[in-house]
Amino acid sequence: MTALPAADAQRSPLLPSNPLGQRLCETFPYRWHSISGENAAEPDWKTNTKYPLRPRVLWQGWNDPNTLVGVRFGSTTSYALVDLDRTSLYHPASNPTGLPLILAALETIGIVRYVLLRSSHSGGLHLYLPLPYAVPTFGLAQAIKQCLEAQGITLAAGQIETFPNTKAYAIPGTHIEYNAHRLPLQPDSGSCLLDLDSNPIGTSLGQFFRHWDNAAAGQDLETLHAAIAVARRNGSKRKRQRIAAVEAWRADLQTEINEGWTGSGQTNHLLKTIACYGVVFERLQSEALAEFVQTTAINAPGYETYCRHQHEITQRSILWARAAEKYWWALGSEPQRSPKHSTSNGGETSNVIPINKNQLRAEEAKQRIREGVERLQSTGQFPADASSRVRLLVREAHTSVQTLYRYRELWHPEHFTPVEETACVTAEVASDPSDAATKSPDRAKPRETAPEGELHTLEENMKCKAELVYDFPADSSVPEVSSASARVFELRRLDGQGYQLDADFLEKPHEKTP
Repeated sequence: MTALPAADAQRSPLLPSNPLGQRLCETFPYRWHSISGENAAEPDWKTNTKYPLRPRVLWQGWNDPNTLVGVRFGSTTSYALVDLDRTSLYHPASNPTGLPLILAALETIGIVRYVLLRSSHSGGLHLYLPLPYAVPTFGLAQAIKQCLEAQGITLAAGQIETFPNTKAYAIPGTHIEYNAHRLPLQPDSGSCLLDLDSNPIGTSLGQFFRHWDNAAAGQDLETLHAAIAVARRNGSKRKRQRIAAVEAWRADLQTEINEGWTGSGQTNHLLKTIACYGVVFERLQSEALAEFVQTTAINAPGYETYCRHQHEITQRSILWARAAEKYWWALGSEPQRSPKHSTSNGGETSNVIPINKNQLRAEEAKQRIREGVERLQSTGQFPADASSRVRLLVREAHTSVQTLYRYRELWHPEHFTPVEETACVTAEVASDPSDAATKSPDRAKPRETAPEGELHTLEENMKCKAELVYDFPADSSVPEVSSASARVFELRRLDGQGYQLDADFLEKPHEKTP
């Protein structure tokens, strides 16, 4: 029997005989560095680094109820995935507006359809984003990350993660893989399809692919391609900025080294500078680094005239080389320095004062909310219902709906009691037309929207318009549905009168906003 040429063999892999198995292998085609683990609440994932997972072995592993299988991404992909842990601040169990906010953010880059799954028995969510054909993986990862972050959604492990991720740039001669994710609907894994109200509707792989095809066919690909281009430009700007900073650092070190000694008492500083340069930019270690430090120092200007440690330059070069290796690391490699050092009594103490920027931003947000609540209470404009409070606090506290629900104990009627209940409304305030206008926005005039009701992404930061506007015929009514996430995507853009998606709308979908 004549063997197939290598090219034909690559185009015709040995797929499983089962049609669903074939579809699974074609949907998740990148099988290098696959992961596997026992079917447990917290799997001990292991990475197969020796060879790619064969399609038939992938299908066999998917069917094994005792095994979990996961895959990564290649240079192109026809899907993306958003992972929400059960304890995430964006999970519907913690925040009813979290998932709608994510979906609305994704729509700004053209991803308007999705397939929602429970990922495992833990109750986490996997939001699959199918596409009808493959696009550049890194560009898609950048677009999704930037559009979410532009809406104030912070990506973090244990909260919300995106696949493919925006992996680090690899140094020449190396390759960095994208993060891996588990496959959907594996037997006895707890994974199942969910409806728009997050209710289980089945575990059938065939049903999953029917939802997949419907979602892929409905994406706004023109907007997506434009968003990917914007994201790549934004990423290139950041990369150039990082490169510029690194080159400035290199130039500064070279300037000090080239100047050499200009007086006494400069030996330790210059040896440290040379050692730093050798570690970071020359990628030297151990003896080679010590030799580089000594040779560079001896040949630097002013060495013979001003250096008073010429008799021990070898030993000092060795000491500074060892110190530099513990403090700096080669450009593009993983950090080696530990933020701890040993004390005299054998314990550990931090030699770095950590600055938790996330905690600082959180405290600032909470302070703005407190001040906003105080201002509204002092003027008697603090409403009794949650939706009205949200609408006013978004303006008063200069914050988002997502942030407000994160700190609901500061304002929500079920978690917060105003200091003076009687100060909420006074006769003078109620009778003043100008104050009444500040209590509730003017609904007589519809807010401006983009031509033909489209959502736009600003090129500078991937952020959409402040309010998402959906249009309906003037004589129609908003469909009543029971979940916030369902409302977002049951709306359809039609010519006619506009409806705003704001805090009021999320809690009261049946009320029509002129």
